[in-house]
Amino acid sequence: MPDPRIRPIEAADVPTVVDLVYELAEYERLRELCHLDSEQLQNALFGPTPALFGLVVEDPEHKVVGYALYFLNFST
Repeated sequence: MPDPRIRPIEAADVPTVVDLVYELAEYERLRELCHLDSEQLQNALFGPTPALFGLVVEDPEHKVVGYALYFLNFST
């Protein structure tokens, strides 16, 4: 079986990533604290001044099965 593939997140991945965020919140029993929607994530990742960056993990059938969201910070 081929290894999973890690690649930069694309706009088409946003709804799937939002679903995965909610799955994690459900697992952590914190679903009621999760209010993310696709529009918010789309703007944070792909707006004029991105606040987030992301990667996704694809299985061999190209289904997104994982994600990592991160932001840049610099402090002296």
